[in-house]
Amino acid sequence: MFQALLRSLLPVRSVAATMPAYRQALLELPLRALQQGCIEAPLRALLPLLADALQAQQVSLLLPQAGAPGWRLLGASLACVDGSHDQGGVLPGSLQLCERCLAQGRFLALCGLHSEQERVASMQVAFAQRPDARQRECLREIARQLAEVLLAFAAARRLKRSELSAEHGVLARELHDSVAQQLGYLQIRSHRLQQLLADPQQGEQAQVMLEELRDTLRTLQRQVRELISSARLTMDGRTLRQALEASVAEFARCSSCVFSLDNRLPGHCLPTESELQVLQIVREALANVVRHSHARQVWIRLWPSADGGAVEVCDDGVGLPQHLPPTGHFGLHIMRERAAAIGAELRIEPSATGGTRVLLRWGAA
Repeated sequence: MFQALLRSLLPVRSVAATMPAYRQALLELPLRALQQGCIEAPLRALLPLLADALQAQQVSLLLPQAGAPGWRLLGASLACVDGSHDQGGVLPGSLQLCERCLAQGRFLALCGLHSEQERVASMQVAFAQRPDARQRECLREIARQLAEVLLAFAAARRLKRSELSAEHGVLARELHDSVAQQLGYLQIRSHRLQQLLADPQQGEQAQVMLEELRDTLRTLQRQVRELISSARLTMDGRTLRQALEASVAEFARCSSCVFSLDNRLPGHCLPTESELQVLQIVREALANVVRHSHARQVWIRLWPSADGGAVEVCDDGVGLPQHLPPTGHFGLHIMRERAAAIGAELRIEPSATGGTRVLLRWGAA
C-alpha cells in the first residue's frame, strides 16, 4: 500500500524542478520514509518548509503513539494559553482555530489529519494574525496530502508487524519440528553412549554410535543455518524475478544439479507479501531437491493464467517416499502454511520425469 502511494506521488523530474520546495518535499515524503525506515525524521525536515509556505510562525504535528497510549510531538510545543488545546473537536479533515488561544489574541490553527487507534492526528499551526482564505486553502491541501502518507505508512507498519508475527510462528514450529526433536534424540543417544563407554567390551558399538551422533550434529547444524537464512530472507527491494534468479544461482553453487528457470510471470502481478511467500516456497522445494532427491536436472517454471498464476518445481530424482510424513525434514507443513497464507493451492506429487513435482497455484489478487 505504501509502495503504491509512493508510485502515485513521485513527481516527474521536469515538473518537480519547477514546483515550490514544500510541495516537492511533500511528494518525496513517502520515498524519504522508505529510505530511512521511519516517518519522523522526514516529517521534521518538512515542518520548516510548511511554515514558510503558510507564512506561519511555527508548524508542529501531534501524532498518536504507534501501538501505545500517548502522543508524539514533532516540532516545537505550541502550548495553549489555558493548559492544552481542545482536541475533542478535531476530526479528520477539519480546520479550526483554538477558541482558548483566540480569546487571548493568539491564532493557532488545529487541522485534523487522520484517525489511528481512535485518536486523531493533527497539525498545529501558529499564525501572527488570523489566516486568510489563501492560507486556509493551502493548509487544507497540505493536510490532505499528509493524511494520505500517514495513513499509508501506518497501514504498512501494521502489515509489517503482522508478517513478522506470522514468520516468528512459522520459525517456532520449524524449530520444534526439526531442531528440538533432533536435540531430544541426541540427548537420549548420548546417555546410551555413556553407558557403552563404561563397558570396555562395547567399544565397537560405541564407535558406531559416535559416528551416528556426529552425522546427526552435522545435519542439525545445516538445518539451523537454513532456518537462520530463511528468517533473514526478504525481497530487499528486488523483483520476484530477480530474487528467483539469485536463489537458483545460490542452489546451483552448492549442488551438482543443473537448474532451468522459465519465468513468464509479468512484473508486479502479485502483492509484495505474496511474492515473498512464493519465493520461500520455491526455496524450500529447491532445498528438498538438493537434500533428498539425488536429482540431476531441476526445472522451475512460472506462468500466468486467466485467474491468477502458478509455479512448478520438477526434478528427475528418486521421487517421493510411499508415505509422506506429516512433519519432518521435508518441511511440507511449512510450505502448506505459506500457501494458505496467500490463499494458494499446493500440490506435491510424482512428476512425469520420475522425480517429484511441486505445484503452487493462486487466484487473481
